Amino acid sequence: MPRNTRMTGLLLLGLLAAACAPAEPPANPDEVLQQYDAYNAAFGANDVETVLAFYTDDAVRLPSDGSIITGLTIIRDSMVAFRGQNDYVLDEYSTPEIQISGDLAVTYSTFDEHWTSKASGESTRQMGRWLVVWERQDDGSWKIAKEMWTAEGSQ
Repeated sequence: MPRNTRMTGLLLLGLLAAACAPAEPPANPDEVLQQYDAYNAAFGANDVETVLAFYTDDAVRLPSDGSIITGLTIIRDSMVAFRGQNDYVLDEYSTPEIQISGDLAVTYSTFDEHWTSKASGESTRQMGRWLVVWERQDDGSWKIAKEMWTAEGSQ
């Protein structure tokens, strides 16, 4: 068999093998929902270190005040500062709508929370909407890459 024909045959065989290789299984929305629920349980328990484990190293938070919080160190600092100044309670969060495309998932939900200032004793209640982009990691887990929320009203 001439060398070009042999090489072409090997190339075609390689392409056929690659095309027949099992594709990565599609993402299961229940996996994202489990992460969502675990995140909210840790967030509601004021467990900052556990909450941080749900974020990618370069995660971005976009709070309703228009600020931009980027990276785990700054996310940690902002969470620790807020919780150091306030007693926080996550009263309720809704089951999210979940959309998945490849290694990205988006959750959309609502929340109801309140906090009391440790300095003044003043209490604030806030309801809002929460939009999160999750990235599937190499190990198959899902982490928060981007998130933003709106405050529909504070009382």
